[in-house]
Amino acid sequence: MSMRKILVPLAGRPDDDEVLSTALSVARAFKAQLVGLFARPDPSEALPYLGDGVSGQVIEDLMQAAREGADEACARVRAALEKTASAAGVAVAKEGGKAEMPSARFLDVTGRRDEIIAKHSRLSDLIVFGESPTGIAGGTALEAAMRRADRAVVIAPKKAWDPVGGTVCIGWDDSPEASSAVMMAIPFLEKAKKVTILCIGGKELDPGPGSTLADYLALHGVTTDVHLVDGQGKADGEVLLEQAEAAKADLLVMGGYGHSRLREFLMGGTTQHVRSHATIPVLMAH
Repeated sequence: MSMRKILVPLAGRPDDDEVLSTALSVARAFKAQLVGLFARPDPSEALPYLGDGVSGQVIEDLMQAAREGADEACARVRAALEKTASAAGVAVAKEGGKAEMPSARFLDVTGRRDEIIAKHSRLSDLIVFGESPTGIAGGTALEAAMRRADRAVVIAPKKAWDPVGGTVCIGWDDSPEASSAVMMAIPFLEKAKKVTILCIGGKELDPGPGSTLADYLALHGVTTDVHLVDGQGKADGEVLLEQAEAAKADLLVMGGYGHSRLREFLMGGTTQHVRSHATIPVLMAH
């Protein structure tokens, strides 16, 4: 399996450099192209919320201020991409020119952020997200990429990671979501030096599902260890992160949003916990 296009949504925040560095390490490993995507807000979409009593001049001033703010953020994103790519020894592809591999490319698109990211995710092999202003990795755009574009996403915590996927832990519960994550992580697993399958449950945990996954990955040439973990009543997300950190993993592979969006929002869940507390890169798929 190949990986040729890695999408990185960016907003011109201070931690863009670290997210880009992590994504570039993946691009170099797979000889892929990193596409830094800036979703430029459309000022006209805010007009219906201004009300009828606002003068034309005020509207024009607000729209001009929004355009200038977007221009500044866009310039920061482009500069961060060019600087980080240069430091990593990765060429920045020119518009219309022949793409070198690995390489980096900048893309500026106007529209609603979640819709733009979902659309461009459909023709990407991997989407790498940093932390959003809310503290939840990727914000609502991450869920859009997973659910609406059906693509794997990587959460990149606030640190530049290189390599990503040298030591991998897989959170395995025999669910469709976990299966999807494993399938999309095959390129990483085939390159990894060590892969551990984590099955979390009580004292009487069934070893069968973990062994079945180990047998499947062996057909891909991936040697694994299966660990049956007694969660001792802790939340699965907490146990997964503890085990992955103890194994000194640089990638955790797991399914995402096994429950409905409403349940995740109201009651929390493994996905929300990992998105909020991950300290290592996490590959998720739905």
